[in-house]
Amino acid sequence: MSLVYPGAAAVLLMALLLAWWMLGRAERQRKAQLDGFGQPALLARASAIPSERLLVVRQCLRLGALGLAVLALARPQFGERPAALAAAGRDVLVLLDLSRSMSAADNEASRLAMAKRAILDVLDGAAGHRFGLVVFGGGAFLQLPLTADHASFRRFLEAATTDDLANPGTDLSRALSAAAITFEHEGERGFQTVLLVSDGESVEGDIGPALKRLRGGGVPVFAVGVGATVGSPIPADSSAAPEKWHRDHIGRVVLSRLEEGDLRRAALETSGIYVRWVPGAAASLINELARLEKRAMSSRTSTERADRFQWPLGLAILMLAAEPMVAIKRRRR
Repeated sequence: MSLVYPGAAAVLLMALLLAWWMLGRAERQRKAQLDGFGQPALLARASAIPSERLLVVRQCLRLGALGLAVLALARPQFGERPAALAAAGRDVLVLLDLSRSMSAADNEASRLAMAKRAILDVLDGAAGHRFGLVVFGGGAFLQLPLTADHASFRRFLEAATTDDLANPGTDLSRALSAAAITFEHEGERGFQTVLLVSDGESVEGDIGPALKRLRGGGVPVFAVGVGATVGSPIPADSSAAPEKWHRDHIGRVVLSRLEEGDLRRAALETSGIYVRWVPGAAASLINELARLEKRAMSSRTSTERADRFQWPLGLAILMLAAEPMVAIKRRRR
């Protein structure tokens, strides 16, 4: 058994000790007053004075009722019961860029690390929503279908690396098309959102047709740009050792930079928002997500400790009801 308010146990002990002392003091005063009227044995036979045994019973009933009432206030819990967890939210499909340029480090952390941090910040502040994951580079595929299990989403996200895709290019149009196709088969129209996290360096495809499909489905794109506009070198893959940086066909170190054009366009044409990632930027995404219309998600079943305060409370009421019913010894005629 556990108590929701364990401090009430100390209150219970103090209340019982105080009540015991007060009842004992009142009993001593009663006996002292009766001694002034004559011998106790004669008074017991000639008056309606209750017997000592009945007085003890009454005091026990009072003390027991007090103790049980305080115990009920402490909210004892034991055993478990099923509980339905209903939530209102939206379906959020995350598009994570795993192209080679996401391994560039504009500051101390790589762009991919910053992208994951941005997504996790949104996840932590968006209770009730379902999340799915699409990873993309030169191609795109659904890594995790929409789920209310945020722990599973977190595991899939943290496991993603730039080595997961065979095609190292970047094609935003494929990622957005994958989102449109997914939402055509999953979720409910009007309650869907895309969270696109990328450095925006798309060298393949036109995003226009994909945006048209998303716009037609009422799906806003929340775009997050990671990286710096000044450009950073891209680490070479392990097969290029001992070369440190990725180079072009004439041997120059390739510099990758944040390209915001397509990201801003995706947000603008779908009535979404665009933010450049900095610490704390997730707050604006969370606020905008909270403003959008939500639907009741399917309830999940969990278990919780069962409240049992009704039992001590019921016993306390019974004791209080029984106390005045204890018979008093009447005068013999």
